[in-house]
Amino acid sequence: MRDLEELVSNFLVVLADMRDKFIRPADLIARSRLGPLQFYALSVLYREGSLSMSELAGEMQVSKQQLTPLVDRLIENGLLVRKADENDRRKVLLAVTGPGRGLYDALYGEITYSIAEKFKTLPLRELEELEQLLKRGHEILKSIN
Repeated sequence: MRDLEELVSNFLVVLADMRDKFIRPADLIARSRLGPLQFYALSVLYREGSLSMSELAGEMQVSKQQLTPLVDRLIENGLLVRKADENDRRKVLLAVTGPGRGLYDALYGEITYSIAEKFKTLPLRELEELEQLLKRGHEILKSIN
């Protein structure tokens, strides 16, 4: 490796570009109906299925104390529900409701559309190259602890 410092610098530049061009617009779409952490909690539960508060806090890397008011609001809005674990009645799980799934699908669709509109401006060859780079980059980043 030539220069690890240069690699880190380039990585940070890419992260800043991703934040400015894709993450912030996605946050604005999600914020139109949910806060960013609420959307994140909803998306984790949507993907993972039912989780306990501790499991969700671990996935989101936040404390249970931070998560409790956020989850309470999602439950009050009918987007999540608490339910007993079928295997351990003492354990309480969180799950996404039908309306929660509908809202997530709608927001995900809007975010996907927003990103796709940006990508449409690229020539086909660059889109194909970007797709390969993203796949390989994902593989590499998954291998990092």
